[in-house]
Amino acid sequence: MTYWIYRAIASLPLPISYRIARVLAWLTERVFKYRLTTVDQNLRRSFPDQSEAWYATTRQRFYQQFADVTVEAMYAWRMPRNELEDRMTITGWEPLISSNDESPKPGILLSIHHNNWEWLLQRISMTVSSPFDGIYKPLHDSGAERFALEARGKHGANLVTLQTLSKYVLKSRRKARVIGLLADQSPGKREAIHWTQFLNQTTAFFMGPATLARLTKYPVYFARTRRLSQGHYHAELLTICAEPGTMSESELIEKYVALAEETIRLQPESYLWTNRRWKLEPPQATLEMAADASEEIQSNP
Repeated sequence: MTYWIYRAIASLPLPISYRIARVLAWLTERVFKYRLTTVDQNLRRSFPDQSEAWYATTRQRFYQQFADVTVEAMYAWRMPRNELEDRMTITGWEPLISSNDESPKPGILLSIHHNNWEWLLQRISMTVSSPFDGIYKPLHDSGAERFALEARGKHGANLVTLQTLSKYVLKSRRKARVIGLLADQSPGKREAIHWTQFLNQTTAFFMGPATLARLTKYPVYFARTRRLSQGHYHAELLTICAEPGTMSESELIEKYVALAEETIRLQPESYLWTNRRWKLEPPQATLEMAADASEEIQSNP
């Protein structure tokens, strides 16, 4: 049933979907109060020096954009290639684009849940020259999972679950690829964790991207998106580590975290504040070590 509901919404013209999104945003924030406490706590702890008016305005803008991105993600299921190219422009992607006489350019591409990450995945798969692998966590609803896989793979992306990533990388290591993942989610308790300062809070990041870089010996990049207007974005490619092996795994994660925070501060209303990002509590010794490591690396970029 979920699949066909999403299909029905996807079939609507985008201007009509945006009208629905305005109602959804109001209901989500004011009536259902979906994770309202989480959103408010995240904003206040991340931006402790802002005014009450700023918190209220940013929260309202977040819920509106959250609704917009939801209907945009559904529309992506049927959006034509040329329309996506117009709605999400790009700059700086030459390191991952090969000319006809060049070998395919591999890379690890990291990003965050900021602006429209679903359109970003599709845009990447249209842009890079090497085969693109999008890493994801399966959805619990089978209908939503089917719809998401069809939309995400629409322009040729190969979708790999996070749980099978290690085996997949070992199996395909002889072929140049671009591997993309959103690495800003709270890690599982069994995952290798790197503690650092992120948005004024001691935060856990999983070490997977750094381990992946070590195994593949691929350069590592960051995809930053900016919202230009409703339904229009710009994606910029930034370098984290151009020369494999020249950064330690901790340094690589710190560089990623710095770019992630910088991106969020540019457009704070566009981050996924409903995510329970800071649910893991570090021990006191880790608090002190994370602050020291972050300060040292940021002072020596």
